[in-house]
Amino acid sequence: MTPRTYTNRRYLDALEKKVLVFDGAMGTSLQTQNLTAEHFGGEKYNGCNDFLVISFPEAVEKVHRSFMEVGVDVLETDTFRSNRLTLGEYG
Repeated sequence: MTPRTYTNRRYLDALEKKVLVFDGAMGTSLQTQNLTAEHFGGEKYNGCNDFLVISFPEAVEKVHRSFMEVGVDVLETDTFRSNRLTLGEYG
């Protein structure tokens, strides 16, 4: 058995004690904010939710806070489509 890193150990220890609830539906939650091209950093990035962490982080923070308010155990990063192929569509 390989030794667990501190982060992994905390996560796995918590998982042994209970079912962990993850956040979800980041994209859908962002869409409810009626964001404009300006929020995304201009027309070039309009609709690129992953870029919001740079162009308008308040929107992403709002979603994360809403998940925390309902008691999720695990927050995931806003990187659903952050890959070379998808981001290449935005230049």
